[in-house]
Amino acid sequence: MTRLWLVRLGKQGEQEAHALAQSELVLGFNVGDLGNAKDRNAVLDLIAKAFPDKKAKTQLNFAAGLNQFCNVMEVGDIVVVPLKTAPQIALGGVTGPYANSSGRPSRPVKWLKPDLPRAVFRQDLLYSFGAFMTVCEVRRNDALRRVEAILKTGHDPGYEGDVQPDSTTSDSSDQFRDLAEFGRDQIERYIASSFVGHDLTRLVAAILQAQAQGYLVNISPPGPDRGIDIVAGRGPLGFETPRLVVQVKSGNVTADQPTLQALIGAVQDTHADHGLLVCWGGFKNTVDIRKNDLFFRIRLWGRAEIIDALLQVYERLPEEFRAELPLRQVWTLVVPDEGEEQ
Repeated sequence: MTRLWLVRLGKQGEQEAHALAQSELVLGFNVGDLGNAKDRNAVLDLIAKAFPDKKAKTQLNFAAGLNQFCNVMEVGDIVVVPLKTAPQIALGGVTGPYANSSGRPSRPVKWLKPDLPRAVFRQDLLYSFGAFMTVCEVRRNDALRRVEAILKTGHDPGYEGDVQPDSTTSDSSDQFRDLAEFGRDQIERYIASSFVGHDLTRLVAAILQAQAQGYLVNISPPGPDRGIDIVAGRGPLGFETPRLVVQVKSGNVTADQPTLQALIGAVQDTHADHGLLVCWGGFKNTVDIRKNDLFFRIRLWGRAEIIDALLQVYERLPEEFRAELPLRQVWTLVVPDEGEEQ
């Protein structure tokens, strides 16, 4: 029977680049070879030796996750990897057994959808994917059927039954959730539905104005803009450097190389210092690979960068804008990482 597994690749996504490039999941636990540890107790013995200073409960959680990764996960199972290095989720199929990769547990995987936007998944699935555990099975709300549908159609059909309350599910992925990630998902969905077209341009302009030593901005009216949505400069009249030309793309549009070249041309034509390409739908690889080449001339803002910039200046936005986009900062206790790799 196919199972769906949540796998995290480092607190900050340290193993993600390797996993995506080499089609190999490598966990961060440096525990040596687990090839002869065929059950949780055997894995726990090795965990206790590798992490003698950890609490007994933490050692048990480590052992549970590693046992699932090494001994329970099977070829053909599906893995879901919420990426830390991009606002995306990677889906793959397990293609081989456990292996020892320089003292760390590993599994070969074939990537089926390595770069799905988080918005593809409905909120209840994202909620389950917010588990702090490094490895756990996800069963809540018919998750496997829905992920299989996403792989076929690109669409989450949703849960067909009643939503299962947390108190009645034994799904370990519901033990802990990344509340900050959950909050960002809500903000992302709200912006995607409420700030479309020219309204996203207004939001970007408000963020630039609210930044420290904020910009004086001029927004092009709705309609054809010849590649220039916003011009911005510092100082009382906006003449001081750095002077920006901004192009904004909303919706599901993915910025391509011609879009980037048009912005570069607009920077030259207007004698601006820099360009800012804002694209809610992200960037094609031909654009992404030029980030370093254009570092001192062009900046790229996808949805993650837009939200980061928004949260940094939110309290300085005009009151009418905060009414359109109502946010509240919530303090919460940091849950100990008793199931997460070190």
